[in-house]
Amino acid sequence: MRFNRHITPMQICSPSRATMITGRYPRNHRLVTNGMALPEDELTVTSILARNGYKTHSVGKQHLQPLLAPADRNMPDSRAFWNTPESGDWNGPYYGYQTLDLLLGESDTAHLAGHYARWLNENYPDAATLLLPESASEPPPSDLDEIWRCELPVELHYNTWITCKAVEFIENVEAGEQPFFLFISYPDPHHPFDPPTTYADRYDPAAMSLPTVREDELSAMPSYYGELYPKAQGFRELYWAAHEDMEAGSMITTEGISDESMRRAIAYTHGMVEMIDDGVGEILRALGESSSSDNTNIIFTSDHGELLGDHGLLHKGPPPYRQLTEVSLLMQGPNIVKGQSTCALTNHIDFAPTILDLAGIDQGGTQFDGKSLSPILSGMDEGFREFNFGEYHPTAKSDLYNQTISTDKWRLTLYPERPKWGELFDLEQDPGEHYNVFNEEDYSNVINQLSKVLATEFPPQTKVDNVILCKW
Repeated sequence: MRFNRHITPMQICSPSRATMITGRYPRNHRLVTNGMALPEDELTVTSILARNGYKTHSVGKQHLQPLLAPADRNMPDSRAFWNTPESGDWNGPYYGYQTLDLLLGESDTAHLAGHYARWLNENYPDAATLLLPESASEPPPSDLDEIWRCELPVELHYNTWITCKAVEFIENVEAGEQPFFLFISYPDPHHPFDPPTTYADRYDPAAMSLPTVREDELSAMPSYYGELYPKAQGFRELYWAAHEDMEAGSMITTEGISDESMRRAIAYTHGMVEMIDDGVGEILRALGESSSSDNTNIIFTSDHGELLGDHGLLHKGPPPYRQLTEVSLLMQGPNIVKGQSTCALTNHIDFAPTILDLAGIDQGGTQFDGKSLSPILSGMDEGFREFNFGEYHPTAKSDLYNQTISTDKWRLTLYPERPKWGELFDLEQDPGEHYNVFNEEDYSNVINQLSKVLATEFPPQTKVDNVILCKW
């Protein structure tokens, strides 16, 4: 089944991933931005499954803790942890996962820490540098230096490693021995845009259509859009220099980026997607050949999207454009209707209750913000949800906090500290969100009606009981 209107309630990596396994909005699970850790007392669907006899395992990226957290925090998702004696034979537990094959980061940092990095450096010590742009046969363009052909052989790439580890887990699951929950997390597609050469060359950049940008469309948006970083510095400086005013997601304008470089970024993104397609295909083949094939449910989704030049923007950040929040969701299983799609308003908060429902586990008094997708999975999607909610918690500028309500027709975003800022899009007439009508008088009734619902059902909540440990 394909879900056409599924969203993440926050378009940033860590908060979105935490919502997937808690069934709660970021404001409630308290991981509201990168640089924070999910509190260890937070109930996860993985811990509930483990308590009910499931083998729980994760392969790939988790990112529920900061990559740059200090060593004294003893966080396995941090690089510092992998320089401590505790990391020696560590492979769990972790937020309800009993065991893990862990990848930290992606692209030119994937070789620095984690199980994949250890495997690569121990078995192929000279290969790690091939992940770097300095090893590329063709240097990245100066106007967008985060696009290059990765020279690491496909068989050594972290995406291939993730596929192999997932297949290995499936092949080792004995028939009827124990039910399992397997979380597989590829970090790609993600910036930097650097697929292995084989995949980088699958798509001709010259054949790529340029992103849709309406002239002066950002002038109708909140004024901070005009204060974004242009692409005037190297990507490493942009990502890691920890600019005090750089928000999570590293959103920048495409000003100064040539059409040629933009097309190349798009072509490389297609290549990254195809690599994931190939990996998922291998995993599905392994599952199909296993004894678990007839009673396994499959969920395919993402933590966030990518602007990729749309609206004249790159990466992700505070604005909840559909390119960022409306993510893929495909589901397949023995009790899921086949060959259908739905436009029901669904949300990452629905995953945890859905998983427990599919597993036949009583949710008891568990306080999820979402609800089970089971009615939709059986073909009944009418009236599932009238409103979808989301919010962005800033790290640098408090006035960028925003909250969003969306319906079948409208998307309204408000900035409580900046009442004159706002975004309203008619999704039927303007599905690409290029015409912000927030300041047009004809739409005042729509704004008032949706604002009242937002204030009642999802009021502003800018503070949480958690701390930012570092930038990323």
